[in-house]
Amino acid sequence: MNRYTGRTVIVAGAGGGIGRAACLRLAAEGAFVVCMDISETRDETAELAAGEGKPAGGGACPVHLDIADSQGVKETMAAAIRDHGPIDALVNCIGGGQPLASMEIDEAAFDAMFEFNVKSVYRSCWALLPHMSERKSGKIVNFSSVAGRSASVLQGAHYSSSKAAVIGLTRHLAREFGPSGVNVNAIAPGVIASPRILAQMTPEQEARAIAATPLGRIGTPEDIAGVVAFLASEDARHITGVTVDVNGGFFLS
Repeated sequence: MNRYTGRTVIVAGAGGGIGRAACLRLAAEGAFVVCMDISETRDETAELAAGEGKPAGGGACPVHLDIADSQGVKETMAAAIRDHGPIDALVNCIGGGQPLASMEIDEAAFDAMFEFNVKSVYRSCWALLPHMSERKSGKIVNFSSVAGRSASVLQGAHYSSSKAAVIGLTRHLAREFGPSGVNVNAIAPGVIASPRILAQMTPEQEARAIAATPLGRIGTPEDIAGVVAFLASEDARHITGVTVDVNGGFFLS
């Protein structure tokens, strides 16, 4: 299925487990993927995605992105438009957590979590929304978490709070920019077997997560990538302002 042939997608946070899987899936469906990340792993991701994209006519390129540099984000996104033409979709995969008890979280840590998980979305969206609005077309996929729906079983209260904020930001942007032809949605993964999460979990925590999931397994980055590919495509043209839970039924236990 080459539903992305001739389309260009930016993935911010391409070096992480979910980001990398999203790049590979999008390229395999024919997209040209601009793989943005602060880490050099974006280069490897872009190389892999370019290989995945060959049969479908897609491809990829690596781009350095420091999401903490507000002006730099604007310049990086503008350069992507200049170098690769109109941007059809933006996938915001940047984010992370910190396994702390609530009373261990000081104000600086709380601010840093919102900087990383919420302002990363804000900066990249603000840099591309004028371009998408002018074109009257665009798809944005943000990342929340099961923690933003309820509470995290692994991370701290500042993480849960920041991921709830992403849901609110997504809903507001969907309402405001829908008349401009821009769809804005979010994904709320459950426990996903990315390298970062696997490094944090003890065997006991992993067993509890599996036991609490009706589908009986921890999700994979590829499980999330399929939903990214749907929400960023024209198949989701009449969907906006929603947060899709991808958690194996975690809430049903």
